[in-house]
Amino acid sequence: MQTTKQLRVGLIGDPVAHSFSPRFQQPAFDALGIPARYELWHTPAKQLVERIRSLCEPDCLGANVTIPHKEAVLPLVDKIDPLAARIGAINTIVHRDDYLHGYNTDALGLLHALHEHGLGEMEMSNNRQHISLRGHTAILLGAGGAARAAAFALVDAGVEQLIILNRHLERARHLAADLLRYYDRPIFSLNDPSFLIPRASSIIINATSLGLHEDISPLPVETLAQFDPDTFIYDMIYNPSQTYLLCQARLMGFNTANGLSMLLHQGAQAFTLWTNQPAPIEIMRKSLM
Repeated sequence: MQTTKQLRVGLIGDPVAHSFSPRFQQPAFDALGIPARYELWHTPAKQLVERIRSLCEPDCLGANVTIPHKEAVLPLVDKIDPLAARIGAINTIVHRDDYLHGYNTDALGLLHALHEHGLGEMEMSNNRQHISLRGHTAILLGAGGAARAAAFALVDAGVEQLIILNRHLERARHLAADLLRYYDRPIFSLNDPSFLIPRASSIIINATSLGLHEDISPLPVETLAQFDPDTFIYDMIYNPSQTYLLCQARLMGFNTANGLSMLLHQGAQAFTLWTNQPAPIEIMRKSLM
């Protein structure tokens, strides 16, 4: 990006003060000599339209979008990437050619995070790299906005089967129905973890907020104990770094990871969309970790 003009990009949400995004986005801009400032834009719902309108200003590259606005911004952008449309949520907006383009980098960010932790294979398809999770069973805890991005990522990666566990069964079934429009392998919807049948090569992903503020696990310890030792447990929560679920799993000897790696990779994808340049991933990782 050949410019000396000060540019702006930021995070839209309510709240945003807790976000780690500036920790690694600003060093990335600085490392590539891009004169941009990554800011936190606290935006209550009543100010959302005005905030999105401000992204059209010439000095604005775009924005990240976090809770509770990922779905609300869909009708406020000019163009929506097909994956974001399927997920039904946008977490990255790019100001390009006087238009606002909406993307969802959470899905690809999760796949790159899982691959970084040793899961799946990197394959080539239509001259593009693609992460395959063939042979794995995925157990997805939750059916909300974060879970939708994870679910579409998992089916795109070709998991053998997907099990959606959510306390409100109807929400799990609704997500499963949306997924089955693009996926022809088994999807099961459950609201009782006692019905889980552990399988080899399982990946358990927590996409709920349980464990964010309290010592609560979305999966009972007696259920977790039934899974094979090769099961991988991933909690999309990154603050705190060790949730109750991860603590339980580590004590049982499972391989685990928190959501920092997903935050890093979804942020790197967003950086590339804003700048049209490869993200300096190692600089971002060092700044974040």
